[in-house]
Amino acid sequence: MVDLAAQALTPVALVPSAQSLSSGENMIYARVIDGTIVEVIDLPEEFNVEEIYVPEVAAEFVAAISEVDVGWTYMEGVFSAPPAPLIDDLKAARIATLTADCAAAIVGGYLSSALGSRHTYPSGVTDQINMMGSVTASLLPELTQGWATPFWCEDDAGIWAFRMHSAEQIQQAGSDGKMHVVTCQAKLEGLTAQVTTATSEETVTSINW
Repeated sequence: MVDLAAQALTPVALVPSAQSLSSGENMIYARVIDGTIVEVIDLPEEFNVEEIYVPEVAAEFVAAISEVDVGWTYMEGVFSAPPAPLIDDLKAARIATLTADCAAAIVGGYLSSALGSRHTYPSGVTDQINMMGSVTASLLPELTQGWATPFWCEDDAGIWAFRMHSAEQIQQAGSDGKMHVVTCQAKLEGLTAQVTTATSEETVTSINW
């Protein structure tokens, strides 16, 4: 098990050596502002930063090691990697990712057999509003005999079309759409619970939509 707390307290400290300063035929430079690396570049050995940047910017660059990256620190000639993220930070990031995945799934369409065979219905925000309006219309009193409403859907052959739905059919399609949303939300709730109770980095990162 990775000891995240220990990593957070002991960042890697590296000093550039003659061998690590170059990357093939290039030289690596890091731009340092207030002790933090904000930019990393590599240049052919025949060039230098003074030939590319104005003097005040060029002065912010130092020769760097090949491992250095944006976000590292540079203090008193020593490069230090940022500490490993704490498990609580990993959990928050994973939950944010799962929440985004859930939102994408909700608007990604759903299946319904309201027409007697399986069709795919769109479920974007506008589609959900349109479905709600259609279902509401189907529930109004004193519907005319044979009332029907068209709704956009795709058959198993991949053909999208406005297909006529009876009151019962549009209500079933709307109900299936609602169940789709609830199913996605329930899945997110379960995965979030798994992330919250996880005790290791490996477990957190293994929980996916």
